[in-house]
Amino acid sequence: MRVERRGDVAVWTLARPKAKNALDSATFEAIEEAIGGARADRALRAVVLTAEGDTFASGGDMRELRNALGPADAVRVAEVGRRMCDGIGALDVPVLAALPGAAIGGGAELALACDLRIADPRATLCFKHAHMGVTTAWGVLPRLVAVAGHAVASRLLLTGRIVDAEEGVRLGLFDAVSAPGGVLDHALAYAAEIARGAPQAIAGMKALLREACRAEGLREFERGRFVSTWTSADHAEAVEAFFEGRPARWTGR
Repeated sequence: MRVERRGDVAVWTLARPKAKNALDSATFEAIEEAIGGARADRALRAVVLTAEGDTFASGGDMRELRNALGPADAVRVAEVGRRMCDGIGALDVPVLAALPGAAIGGGAELALACDLRIADPRATLCFKHAHMGVTTAWGVLPRLVAVAGHAVASRLLLTGRIVDAEEGVRLGLFDAVSAPGGVLDHALAYAAEIARGAPQAIAGMKALLREACRAEGLREFERGRFVSTWTSADHAEAVEAFFEGRPARWTGR
């Protein structure tokens, strides 16, 4: 991931376009390092998280995770993703996701962890988890319900359907759609508007919004369900089906 400064705004760019910006261990580490740097930067006013290529983030790196199907692996995946999303949420400065394309699975969770989402017209959002035999794990479910409502969240999570940019704005998942190819500039303009506010007030507003989305007891319940689905035969089948380019054959185990 590249980290650069544009005045008082930081731009973080996921830079694995050939892998559709799949989230591997190195990417998780880079994001955590960037979060630490942002936490210590008293002159920072906002962050824009974007990506190279035509995909925002395609979820966990399947090649890295193909043989990581045990309980300890599930806990590790849940915890590293939770730290990343919690770290973004805990920053005093707003984080805006600038989506040049698809946000899939864990990539959709990463986008939802951000405070605002700006979409290129070709951007999509898809909670593909059920099609991979797993549940969400990174603690953003309360935000999804708060943003889109329980009925819409149910529809997206249970069907794994793809939401395009226009529908995403209508559902509240995206805050704006940019001109084609202009998503970063649009997000930077949004960030500059935010940066005109008083830093302590912005930090306070973000903290209040974070508390409004808190769901006590859900975090451990979510992790437990993730571990049980990650270690299931259906998840193992979904992984192999992905690499073989075929539909998964579910057994319910």
